[in-house]
Amino acid sequence: MFDEIRVYEGIAERTGTTVDRDTVRGSKSVCHSVSELSRKYRREGDGTFYLDTDAWPANETRIALTEKWKTMG
Repeated sequence: MFDEIRVYEGIAERTGTTVDRDTVRGSKSVCHSVSELSRKYRREGDGTFYLDTDAWPANETRIALTEKWKTMG
């Protein structure tokens, strides 16, 4: 199963729609991880993507895909 994700200005949010694998088969908007979603967003820009249901972080309603890296220490 895949969750429909809407990304606008670097913020990803679930739309509440879930689709099965057959519905999105062959689509370039399918992502199996948040990292892949982030890469596709940087390459393609705002839009609708389909993320594997198990890949969305627990207890998160939105994810910022364009956060700056922070150095450790």
